Amino acid sequence: MSGGGDRAREVAGLLRQLWLGLAAYRLFPGSSDRPGFVAAVERIGDSVRLALASGPIDVEVRGDGFVFAGTPLPPNETTERLARACFERRVERVEIAAVPDVRDLERAFAMLSMPPEELREGGGAEAMLASAGVRSIMLSALGPSAVEGADHVAEDVVANPARVPDAHLLASQLRIDDLAGAPETRAEALFERLRGLVSDLSIEAGREIDLHATVHDVVTELPPELRRSLVELLVDRVRDDPLAERLIGTMSNAELTRALVDLGRDGRRDPVELANHLAAAGVRHLDLVDLTEALEAGREEAGTILAGLEEVGVDLTKSRADGFGGSVTDALAGYLTATERDDVRTMQATLPRTDEQRKASALLALRDYLMLEGDDERLGEVLSLWAEGLQEAMAMRDPVRVRELLDSVREALGAAGEERESLYGSYARQALAPEAVLALVATVRLDDVGATVPEVLEPFGDIGVEVLLDLLAEEADRERRAHLLAALRQVARGHLRPVVARLQDPRWYVVRNAANLLGNAGGEEVLDQLAGAARHPSAQVRKEAVKALVVAGGAKAVLHLYALAGEGPQDVRPTAVSVLGAIFAPEAAAALGDIALSNPDRGLRRQALDELAEGTEGRELLRALSDAKTRPKLTWKLRRHARRLLREASGAAA
Repeated sequence: MSGGGDRAREVAGLLRQLWLGLAAYRLFPGSSDRPGFVAAVERIGDSVRLALASGPIDVEVRGDGFVFAGTPLPPNETTERLARACFERRVERVEIAAVPDVRDLERAFAMLSMPPEELREGGGAEAMLASAGVRSIMLSALGPSAVEGADHVAEDVVANPARVPDAHLLASQLRIDDLAGAPETRAEALFERLRGLVSDLSIEAGREIDLHATVHDVVTELPPELRRSLVELLVDRVRDDPLAERLIGTMSNAELTRALVDLGRDGRRDPVELANHLAAAGVRHLDLVDLTEALEAGREEAGTILAGLEEVGVDLTKSRADGFGGSVTDALAGYLTATERDDVRTMQATLPRTDEQRKASALLALRDYLMLEGDDERLGEVLSLWAEGLQEAMAMRDPVRVRELLDSVREALGAAGEERESLYGSYARQALAPEAVLALVATVRLDDVGATVPEVLEPFGDIGVEVLLDLLAEEADRERRAHLLAALRQVARGHLRPVVARLQDPRWYVVRNAANLLGNAGGEEVLDQLAGAARHPSAQVRKEAVKALVVAGGAKAVLHLYALAGEGPQDVRPTAVSVLGAIFAPEAAAALGDIALSNPDRGLRRQALDELAEGTEGRELLRALSDAKTRPKLTWKLRRHARRLLREASGAAA
């Protein structure tokens, strides 16, 4: 591509993509794996490759846009925003010599997101990027010459440029202490002195920004009344006076917002009207209006625009009529109305185009919103919408979506303190309303295609288990009970705490269900609880608990079963012996042998011999017990019974 116009369009397109990438980064700083930022990095890479095909990229930054190859690029709101972000941070030149990777872009955008004063303290964007190892992008001062082979060469470099005075020297040259009269009069005189001083200094081309920034530092240190009057003068003249425009341009949005709010403290000027005046003059975009309103409400953090909330049903274009002031949502609503949603459109351009990726980005925005929202009632409204979204995902039998929705809110509320963390459980339970869960069960019964009930409910963890247990306890329909119990047997694995708690329930059938679930879940950690349940007042519970012991622990349950056979409730003892016989392990055979030798109940001793005859390990022990020489030895009748069992076993084998 050789045409100058085409080359300029390529560079302008690249600058637009850089702004979109910066906007995506500012939404979620430090999270380079977010879908919106990943997509922005890909588009930047494509634009850089296209532009670099014709040579290195080198553009000059102005307060209102970029200059490429000595010619200002056409006005464009997107690139103007990028230019202002650079200008406020004393970045006067952007060079790109290679395709930047995620790491380089993340560091460059971090520089352009830092407060200007913090960036200056760190040595400036150029030094900080270099120290971070970024080579593909340079954010620097214009300097007297461009990179080798670049499109743009700095012009109008004076032979003997004057040094930019420091703030103390500039203050003395302005003779601030000599000013007299009312604050408005002193501000007028100071501004004219500034005009004369700026015109008299021969500042190196491209270094005017340093002079203006130094003036800004001087203004910051002025007495409060004089500072307010000077800022007011600058705002009033910003449309018509280039110096006023340039000085306002040295102030960051945060600084300017504070100055406007400061002007309104005595009631003589409305800060929001002043912000609108600056926006109308084109010196600032309407985000300044939102920031001013937010600062007045005491919520400076509300200036961040969280795109994507509409994806989960939150209407940010309408403020509440009942007046819950000061919440993040209220500030955002006012902002989006004033800007006709310009920033939402900008951010939507950074988001991936597929539905799944847009949903993921919306969830990230929802998480950040929940971490910021200070109004409890508004937070409850959003969480109710979230619960409805969970129910929709459950109805669609989409376990991936269910987990995404749960994880985003769990993470946000978990980081906001115990009181907020408890809201997660409350609204997750709201999503798991009985009608929603039973509808899910009915759907699965009618349609075997798709995710199962356990797959859909497993992401809810303990809460899902508790809800299923409640439904199981109240359900009268036998078939539906069977489906609920089948789902619980899978979901409860790894979430045993609520199941163990049900062992203390006063309803015997609830405890029986819990014993059954604990046995199915398995694990040595439930054996003590099941052994306790085997002594429950209800015979149905005792019977279920003894069976669950062997299902859960196998050979590890032998000691518990042996104790129950000797000291458990009377009706439990035969069951304990029986289930010991179902464990084909040396430990179980040894326990049965001890029961046959020492249990005071003759019937249990005989039963123990019967169980020994059923397994290989038991028969070897049974043979030893049938021998009169074995010590201690069985009674004569039991030895005879043991020998008969051995003969029957040998005959069956033959």
